[in-house]
Amino acid sequence: AYQSILLLAAATLCAVTLHLSCKRGSIVIQRDPEDALIESSLRRRQLLNLGMGIELERKTYKMPYYIEQNLVNWDNLERSVETKDIPIFWHVLKSGGSAIKLMYATCYQLVGACESGEWIDRQQQEALASQQAQELVGDERQQRRRRLEGEEVSPMEWVQKTIIEQWQVWDESSTSQDQDNLQQLHVVVSEDGRKYVNVDVTTMEGIARASRLNFANSGLADVIFTPLLRESAELLLDGNKHKGRMFAVFRSPVDRIVSLFYYLQQATWEPTYNAEYASMTIDEYARSPLCESNWMVRSLVNKMEGPLEPSDIAIAKEIIRQKCIIGLLDEMDETIHRFHSFFGFENDEALTCARQNFAVAGGSQSNSHKHPKLDPNGATWQVIEKKNMLDIRLFEYAIELWHEQGEWMKNENML
Repeated sequence: AYQSILLLAAATLCAVTLHLSCKRGSIVIQRDPEDALIESSLRRRQLLNLGMGIELERKTYKMPYYIEQNLVNWDNLERSVETKDIPIFWHVLKSGGSAIKLMYATCYQLVGACESGEWIDRQQQEALASQQAQELVGDERQQRRRRLEGEEVSPMEWVQKTIIEQWQVWDESSTSQDQDNLQQLHVVVSEDGRKYVNVDVTTMEGIARASRLNFANSGLADVIFTPLLRESAELLLDGNKHKGRMFAVFRSPVDRIVSLFYYLQQATWEPTYNAEYASMTIDEYARSPLCESNWMVRSLVNKMEGPLEPSDIAIAKEIIRQKCIIGLLDEMDETIHRFHSFFGFENDEALTCARQNFAVAGGSQSNSHKHPKLDPNGATWQVIEKKNMLDIRLFEYAIELWHEQGEWMKNENML
């Protein structure tokens, strides 16, 4: 009886763990469809001659719709020449993005869409409106004096009427100028020759305004710079003839956050400036709610608050694996060369300018700033590291992709 019970238990266990079917007198073990899908993916990567060191997920995670539809896969070189795909730089703060932005404006003389265009346009329009208002008021005063030569008007009455007329001129000038700004996009040129579209695509309000002004079809910008990738993909691109090609520069998350803290202690002009930073130590900042927590992953999956799930890091990895040309701050010279070759910027003089001025931290055009270093073995480092474990995993994955993309570019004779 005891042996019978053991045999029955063993038979039951086999029936649960294996799906067996009899076919032509033999036993066929039914395979998990997910395992078959993974093996199929491995075979495709082997056929494409891609490196096998990249981590493969056992599940397929769906990217945000507009990132999937409106951003071109980075290795897709089959897009028609009639399309107007635009490079879109995902700006992760204190990762070399400001240098890249200035590099394309000065060395390559490309028209950029970032925050600079709207600011320059506003300054120029305000200066022009002020000049026009002063000229109009001056002309009106002269005409009024001539009209009043034969009239008996007290000095006080003349002053009051003049002030009222001056305010009317200013109000009409300001109103008409605001309407003009809402009606059309155009390129503005700074005093030193940099060119930008007159929008701010670093804020949600600015992106929405650019969309209303039909940014995608304007063809004015050569490159977009924004920290808001998902919002830009949704509103600045159309998924048809005007898709985007994502590229970015990655940096060690802890080093980046430390650099950002010391920068924001002094950067009163930045929208993210907080007066509390000035009186805090780096350790106080690290332990406070102000310290970043997985900003890169949160930004990519559009989950800026609340807990993150394992699927979130998987989606973030999938986005940069499929969509992003990877650059590394620690390899800036090679990064500049790769961007130059991939996007077809074939101006050798521009490349030389870029390497000389932007490839090395502390160069003549670098946006780097000196600050105390943080001990990687210290408690403060560990606090920041713990808060940003998913960003660290994403950064490590970006390094793997960097090496894979380098091999691919060599095979395509881009390097």
